[in-house]
Amino acid sequence: MDRAKILAQIDLDRGRGLEIGAQTRPVVTRDMGRIEYVDRCSTEELRRWYGNDPAIDATSLVEVDHVWGEKTLLDCVGGLRAFDYVVASHVLEHVPDLLGWLEEIAEVLVDGGIASFVVPDRRFTFDILRQPTGKAELVDAYLRKLRRPAPRQIFDHFHHHRDISAPGIRDGSVDPATLPPLHTPVELMQICRHAHENSTYIDAHCWVFTPRTFVATLDFANELGLLPFEIAAVIPTPPNSDEFFVSLRRLPCETAAGHREAFLASRASLDLPAEDRSADLGDLMQRLAQARREIDSLRGSTSWRVTAPLRRAISFLRRMRRGTSA
Repeated sequence: MDRAKILAQIDLDRGRGLEIGAQTRPVVTRDMGRIEYVDRCSTEELRRWYGNDPAIDATSLVEVDHVWGEKTLLDCVGGLRAFDYVVASHVLEHVPDLLGWLEEIAEVLVDGGIASFVVPDRRFTFDILRQPTGKAELVDAYLRKLRRPAPRQIFDHFHHHRDISAPGIRDGSVDPATLPPLHTPVELMQICRHAHENSTYIDAHCWVFTPRTFVATLDFANELGLLPFEIAAVIPTPPNSDEFFVSLRRLPCETAAGHREAFLASRASLDLPAEDRSADLGDLMQRLAQARREIDSLRGSTSWRVTAPLRRAISFLRRMRRGTSA
């Protein structure tokens, strides 16, 4: 966890903060500053939820101070805009209604308060086969005020999930698209139907981003008049990493038009590197795997075997020429 990047815009000594979804790895611990923890359910419920999960030590979960379920975040924390910062690491992608979530965070921040997020870069995670988050999806979730992942979000998450640690993925010998999903479509339909009919919370990555597509989403939220923030900082995905960092600054309460202008001014100062598709891990691995298949097919062809003596002769002549010129 790179705390320096997450907290670069935050004054822990003077500020009062909220951390969302800290679980067992809080960005800000209680001995670092005045911090309160918020989650979608109580500590007891989280312990039951993660009780059989070998990846999480349920006994190490932080004590949740505020439950952000059906109520708004402002109602959960007592109805006052009293926080100087909000942090969330690898939480934003799980939120069913991203635009509404950002609005509710803004409602608890003082003017000038910072919202700082760590976001996984889909190009380097198990989301590599998924399409970037679309505008229609964001608007649909916002108007429906989703508080749980919708069947569409659940299905998309599990259907495209691929294990990028599988043998052959990193060296490109295996195309991730050829790996089986976690569940068959029939199994996924049953999971989604159960979630829909019983209002069951099924955790999923509801949104997928790269640094540039996330900034484009902020652009869209600003265009809709739903973003009372300006951009304080964006740190693109560092080499050999799978996450990027975004900090937003709460704008003073004023008209949406004023927010839009302030956001655009902060947006204009960004200098994000281009995201060439050749840098996309998923795309790169698929291209390499395809090239390997084409080479293997060529080498197994009749024409390749027939022309083998000619290739050896050409190679011999080239070596002779290099020797003569030396």
